[in-house]
Amino acid sequence: MKYGCRAHDYGCFTAQELARTLADRGYNAAQLAMPKAIRGIADMNGISPEQLEEIRTAFAAADVEITVLSCYRDLSSPDDGTRTAAVADVCRALHYQKAAGAKQVGSESSCRFLSEEQKAAELPLLTDSILRIVEQAAKIDACFALEPVFVHALGTVEKLRTLKETVGDGAHFHVIFDPVNVLTAENVDNQEVLWPAWCEVIGKDLAAVHVKDAKLFKDGTRCPTPLGEGQMDYTYLRTWLHEKHPTAALLRDEVILPAAQADLAYMRTL
Repeated sequence: MKYGCRAHDYGCFTAQELARTLADRGYNAAQLAMPKAIRGIADMNGISPEQLEEIRTAFAAADVEITVLSCYRDLSSPDDGTRTAAVADVCRALHYQKAAGAKQVGSESSCRFLSEEQKAAELPLLTDSILRIVEQAAKIDACFALEPVFVHALGTVEKLRTLKETVGDGAHFHVIFDPVNVLTAENVDNQEVLWPAWCEVIGKDLAAVHVKDAKLFKDGTRCPTPLGEGQMDYTYLRTWLHEKHPTAALLRDEVILPAAQADLAYMRTL
């Protein structure tokens, strides 16, 4: 397996400095949001071929895989202009993917906390966005990965199953699995049932696993914790990864810097 993190949790550097910073801390994979992590890149528009080549060569030299190139946008927005621009941004990032040496471009489905009524209303909009993005990915042999989140338009295993069936393109559409992002105070005691269902639907189309932990509260809030100190149970996922995805990338999301090395050791036990 590969062990990585969300790169910008360590700060913003040149490509060479960032890749070396991650490697020196024991990581060999990363989720890279270029405007947040790479000095001299202000946004996802107009990144030059030279900048992309610098990123590719720096990470390759440090032996750090860019597992996910972040382009997190509101792909379910009910505002047509916002959603159109979001889809265009992700499609632009797909063109950056291979030049930067990344395995896939990733996003969540929304950028807002949604009510159940909003989730239902925006799911068809999200589906349209994903179909457009995956169509573009197929044209240029790129790959898009979606991260389910319970409070967004796509946050249940049933919705993911339907979306995957609708898209029908496992070569160009993968899933970033962040189990804590679909864990709630209501289902936290049913993890022995929850994780087999998610893993069955994700199947072979896993992009990466976001590894984190938290304590969950009835009001919907959560308190992030170092790994092993919250309510997340990785027992089933550990077995699934070894059996079905032995080369998967485990990415520590929302790095708690004082606990980073202990968390990396925990990830290696998975």
